[in-house]
Amino acid sequence: MGDVFCFCTVSAKPSIGVFPIHLSQVVVSMNGPFLRLFFFLVPGLSVFSSNALVPLVGGVAVVTAAIQFYETRQLPRLSKLQLALLGSFFGWVIVSSVWAINPENSFQLSLRLLALTLGGLLLITAVEVQSAAVQKQYAKALLWGCILGAVLLLVESNLSAPLTKLAKGKALDEAMNLSRFNRGASFLGIACWALFAIYRAHLPRLLRVILPVLPVGVLYFAPSESSLLAVSLGGLWYLMFYLKPRLGFRLLPVLMITSILLMPWIVQKIEPLYGPESSQSIPFSAKHRFFIWDFVGAQIVDNPLIGYGFDSARDYPNNGVENYVHHQADGTTRAIGGRIVSLHPHNFALQIWLELGVIGVLLVCLIIWLLFAQLKKKGLDEDPAIQAMLVSLFIVALLGYGIWQNRWFVMFFIFATLVSLVETAKQAEKNKQVDS
Repeated sequence: MGDVFCFCTVSAKPSIGVFPIHLSQVVVSMNGPFLRLFFFLVPGLSVFSSNALVPLVGGVAVVTAAIQFYETRQLPRLSKLQLALLGSFFGWVIVSSVWAINPENSFQLSLRLLALTLGGLLLITAVEVQSAAVQKQYAKALLWGCILGAVLLLVESNLSAPLTKLAKGKALDEAMNLSRFNRGASFLGIACWALFAIYRAHLPRLLRVILPVLPVGVLYFAPSESSLLAVSLGGLWYLMFYLKPRLGFRLLPVLMITSILLMPWIVQKIEPLYGPESSQSIPFSAKHRFFIWDFVGAQIVDNPLIGYGFDSARDYPNNGVENYVHHQADGTTRAIGGRIVSLHPHNFALQIWLELGVIGVLLVCLIIWLLFAQLKKKGLDEDPAIQAMLVSLFIVALLGYGIWQNRWFVMFFIFATLVSLVETAKQAEKNKQVDS
């Protein structure tokens, strides 16, 4: 899930929460329509301009907190658990900035991420204090937003981004890098699992089994191979533990934490996948990434305790190691210039190890464990769609983006709000069964 995928609770209503925020009462809020628009817009924005999610989340967090204070004359307050986790993790992040390669930039980024984390918690709280009826409206807004986002993604990725070119004033025949839509594809694929969890109970059993085909089908035509793989593995997990969801729920945190802890040593065994004798069926991009992981793993083993400092992956030197040389099928070679690690290692576990060392890794593992504990406490351990969502998110984080990228970072909090909607839908279904 990453180190900041955290959930909140409020004292007025049961909800899941590694990071609880308490309010004394739930009121009918002016935030209702405002947040409904937010859930409708987010999927489309993730496709067209994922960078816009950062100011959107920050702005919505501030506005909803202001409205909440106006209506209740109370501000959210952090619990002891929140303070402990936030203080421990960001305290270590800030301390590690001292020996980072670029201490000033690292310190500034740490403060920016701390602000985004607080904003994300405010957003989650604003959603959770709404009534079940209002959250049901949020789920519908999300559904229609994802449908629109999927249509836009398919149009843009398969027709060479005509809408983006029109918005930017570019000629329709101008070349466009379609990787710009990768984060939108990731968001849609992961959000689909939340929608499945919300609406699954209303579908026939056969449709529940074949639901994973839908996001895989959409992402098959999208430019992001890592997103497709992540959602496909999420679908595989969904099918494997459809009949035994509690078993899957017990296994999943163990697999996640174990893979994070062992990642530096695992990646040092993958040289046969990218070396001169490796299969030509493996794409160049995958081989290049394997090489980066192998290099980063070796650097981690040399300094596993405290790492090389927060955000140091961005400027990490080659330390005398030659960059990747790709051996092509026709016998020629393709040498890659520049730094081996360009911005980040494309694997969040390796990035945490490289920058924050074992101390940072243990803090991340603790947060993941507490997250699953809270999910179980609220009865969400019985839903295979939630597990598929977590699997998809984890795989994308292992294969795709830098964990500190602001637009990716804020998505963790958006996904957290989706889980709040799932919890409310599950509780409503249970209440309906009791009444009947």
